[in-house]
Amino acid sequence: MKKSILLLLALLLFVVALTSCATTVTVEIERPAELDLNGAKSVGMLPFQAKPSSSTGGSRDSIIVLMDFFGLRDLFYDQDDEDRQQLADLLSRKLQENLTSSQYLELVDSRAVQNAVASGLRAPCDVYLTGVISSFETSIKSKVRTRKVNGVNRNVTYYYRVLNAEVMYQVIDAMTNRVVSLKTVPIELESYEVEAKSSVESAYSLARSDFEKIADTILRQIQPYTIQKTLTLLSDPNKDPDMKYADEVVKSGEIEYAETLFEDIYVRLGYMEAGYNAAILLEAMGDLEGARDLMQEVYDIYKSSDASRALADIIAEIDSAKRLEYQNEIRK
Repeated sequence: MKKSILLLLALLLFVVALTSCATTVTVEIERPAELDLNGAKSVGMLPFQAKPSSSTGGSRDSIIVLMDFFGLRDLFYDQDDEDRQQLADLLSRKLQENLTSSQYLELVDSRAVQNAVASGLRAPCDVYLTGVISSFETSIKSKVRTRKVNGVNRNVTYYYRVLNAEVMYQVIDAMTNRVVSLKTVPIELESYEVEAKSSVESAYSLARSDFEKIADTILRQIQPYTIQKTLTLLSDPNKDPDMKYADEVVKSGEIEYAETLFEDIYVRLGYMEAGYNAAILLEAMGDLEGARDLMQEVYDIYKSSDASRALADIIAEIDSAKRLEYQNEIRK
């Protein structure tokens, strides 16, 4: 049994080693907004809300200072409320910062949007965002673990924070007041364990990264965004020196020259890997139709599962590029 496990581990290491040797090309790709907003050119935002759970949640700083002076803060003040509000403010701030520099949407002053919505008037923008931290529960828990201290086994108590929250947000068409998108994002987190209860990570610190990701998710819904995509070439099982040279040219960054080398090898020698790699490099250069046609030919001849997956991916990229073109055109 032990021998079989060792053999399996050795095989896995071999596969990983082979995979790590594969040549890759990283490209930047612009994706369309996930929502089609009918050519929206301007966006407004209502600050994200965080309804407090304690009796003084949302109190002004001056009131909190007075509570501290009289030693009453602990009786009424809840740190969780402050963390919750800070996270809502973080979400609003990150969205505003990104939309201020957006090349696709003009950000309308939030006060103008708030005033219009509160008065029952049309918001002075094409679409606007609104959201709330709809639930927020956090507590500090403990675990007892046995640890050797000075050579003696002792029970040591460790403390950690648990956080369960939900953020709900909407994208609303200002002209019709129609909810274009309504989503709820759940958050479940646990902090690292520490020995001192006072050293347990705050709810704000624990959740900050996840809330920033939510802001990125919202932005991807309403405007185009750029991603980095890694394209992987196939290794040459024939150990052909021309294939090795073409691979080295890719690593040097001369993608266009390498594509012509791989395509020439494919035509002369019929290596499936050469045709596949040429198609992948065409994709990297942005020639999606050329990449599709060549990969289709490779698949038709060799019925390769690698070529099948790559072909489906290229077709998806073509559809994505067409949608992006449509969104940019309708916004003009």
